Amino acid sequence: MAALIQEVSGSIPGNTPTSPGTQVANAAITAGGLAGIEALQSTLGFRFDPAPAYLFYVELSGLIVGLFTECSGISLTRDTEPIIEGGVNNMIRKLPGRVHAENIRLKRGLSLNRALYDWFTEGSYDFKVKRINFSIIQGAPGHNLANVLGIGSGYGKIKQWDLEDAFPVKYEISELATQNTSQVVIETLEIAHNGISLSYEAGTPMSTTSVITG
Repeated sequence: MAALIQEVSGSIPGNTPTSPGTQVANAAITAGGLAGIEALQSTLGFRFDPAPAYLFYVELSGLIVGLFTECSGISLTRDTEPIIEGGVNNMIRKLPGRVHAENIRLKRGLSLNRALYDWFTEGSYDFKVKRINFSIIQGAPGHNLANVLGIGSGYGKIKQWDLEDAFPVKYEISELATQNTSQVVIETLEIAHNGISLSYEAGTPMSTTSVITG
């Protein structure tokens, strides 16, 4: 898109990045692109809108815990190794190093369900901590290929992060205080894992049968 804007606006004599001609070209191309996307969405019955943060669920294999209200920590970082060369004083070269992932933090309103606590305490005496694989699924309205075929509607899966050998490292509930009359108690579990990968599955209907309220 940027290259196209530059090509169109650059063909107008005397144009600069901030000139009126460039601004008009930018606006025209942007409007045309949006109109094209809207037309495509209308024809296919498939949306391309950004995913809303609230529309996600977590599949913990073999562990019935219910709905989570917040999930954070989906993050990958690559370390760098600095290389200092003799006689080169104006820069430090950097080499790519190991990739490591952050811990995942899951939050939910406190209820009678004690699965998260039991999972954390399992192995406290014999170190036989229960490790599981689980997935975090993000959806969005209309991102469902079944809509295109006219056999479905509603939410579609746009991302699925799969985590391996996960185990809990911290269990916590939010502060209890008499003045917080409008607040609910939040149960938080921090989870370490041995790898996160992004599934190629997308555009399929979001599963609802796998979400069980605790």
